[in-house]
Amino acid sequence: MKKIDLSDLVCMFAAAILLLMTILSAVGTDRTAYKLWTGILCALFCLIPMLFRHAGVMKLPLAFIVLIEVAIFAHAYGVLLMRYDDIVWYDTVTHTFSTIAVGLCVFYALMAVQIFDRKTRFGPRWIPLLVALIVMTFSIYWEVLELVVDTLTGINMQYSPWDTIRDMVCNSAAALVVTVSARFYLKSHTCEGFIESLELHPSLKRFISRRPKKEEQPVLEDHGSRIPDSMDPSVSEGIAGSTSSATKRIDYDSRK
Repeated sequence: MKKIDLSDLVCMFAAAILLLMTILSAVGTDRTAYKLWTGILCALFCLIPMLFRHAGVMKLPLAFIVLIEVAIFAHAYGVLLMRYDDIVWYDTVTHTFSTIAVGLCVFYALMAVQIFDRKTRFGPRWIPLLVALIVMTFSIYWEVLELVVDTLTGINMQYSPWDTIRDMVCNSAAALVVTVSARFYLKSHTCEGFIESLELHPSLKRFISRRPKKEEQPVLEDHGSRIPDSMDPSVSEGIAGSTSSATKRIDYDSRK
């Protein structure tokens, strides 16, 4: 079992605070089930980096874990204490942090594909561009999801069309930050070094590389320089056949 390190303490501290806030909100206020479940789920999500490390799935960098915890904690804090309703700019802050975290996840995933998938090659110039495109596409579908949830459940995730436009601007700015950072990072670092530091599980590597568990390795033979093996049945048969032909030819010549 792996020892508890600083990243584990960060995850457990954030989860404990959110659970405490959720309990206090359920006891002392009239929060709805949606807000209480948000606090519980966010507390569980805070533990995912720690669970990944102890399960041997991957080991995320401490700075990235702190960013994830801040983004999750800020969202749950805003929902439980109604900061989204009381502070105008609070939604802008949470969207920015969350989009940066998503952008870094995409950046890490693309680097892993670059290393392990032999059929895919992006290059250091294309990876930042793909990060921007994927993050912007994700942010668009997220706004659509908020509209669908509001329509089906009646909760108020989208306050107004202006709120949607402001969220898109924040998402675009955050995507730009990740894209520029990724470009500068790849100028002085390699994908191999970073991905190796993640300590990915072999099954995860195999999934990224799209290879089966037991892949048959092709046998390359140089027929021009191959040395016959006397234990090979085909070779033995060939030698026996050649010997028989030579014997028959000697008998024929002696008769003549």
